[in-house]
Amino acid sequence: MNKLTYVIKNTFVNMRRNPLLVIATMLAVLVSSFLVFTTLSGRAVVENNTSRWQNGVHVVIFLDDRVTTTAHKQLQESLESYPEVRMVDYFSKAEATEEFKFLFKDQPELVQEVDFEILPSSLRVNLNDPSDYKLIIERMEGNPAVKEIRASGEAIDRLLSLTNTLVISASVFAVLIAFAAFILIINTLRLTAYAKRREIKIMKNLGASSTYIRLPFIFEAIFESFVGTSIAIGLGWAVIQYSKGSVIAESIFDISISDTYLINLTLGLILCSIFFGLIASFIGIRKALND
Repeated sequence: MNKLTYVIKNTFVNMRRNPLLVIATMLAVLVSSFLVFTTLSGRAVVENNTSRWQNGVHVVIFLDDRVTTTAHKQLQESLESYPEVRMVDYFSKAEATEEFKFLFKDQPELVQEVDFEILPSSLRVNLNDPSDYKLIIERMEGNPAVKEIRASGEAIDRLLSLTNTLVISASVFAVLIAFAAFILIINTLRLTAYAKRREIKIMKNLGASSTYIRLPFIFEAIFESFVGTSIAIGLGWAVIQYSKGSVIAESIFDISISDTYLINLTLGLILCSIFFGLIASFIGIRKALND
């Protein structure tokens, strides 16, 4: 018990020697961990929404009204024969009108201005594999019954590409800040070890093991890293909870992440913070112990 008390006491004594460096280290770890937490959570949100969108309509084929209804029916039957196609729904002009009124029910002025006669009938295509949308577009091009083709896959591809770019950028930035935090921890421990070099030398002469001498420094590094990461995780959870009730969540994204994913992410970051502090502490006081 006396040894544990010594280790804990000296951990906080060491931290009081360089309070500004300790705070700077915690802030650096906080920013880095927050970036990692929010970036990975954001990617999970995008992937969840992408999966939801991909289970809907993948290709919309707007039909040319100048072509007979028989030609539209033949086109639908042709689409249904493709192995890539799961289902094809025909949307008449009347259904398109009702859909438009529903989508823009909060904008009555717009609804009144629209000439619903210009709204075309369409075929809504659901694919077995959403990535096959390009094949459908290629096969439909030049068909006289087709007026225009739009695919959700194009938007999904762009969204995923943008998300991956943001994840990479944020990850690089987080790594740079984490590296800065790593250097700060090492320098903080080196300054503390230098100030206690006489005490360390006496302990070594009295037969104290290197592990015993290291423990206050190890605890200090782990504590700084753990506190910064814990605050970052708390802020990350708060941001997610706030986002669930935001305008974006109500209109565009479904801000839903499974508790299992968040718990695993939290535990992973905490374990990384402990390992991070452990490695930094060994590097930081290695020279002091070897002198």
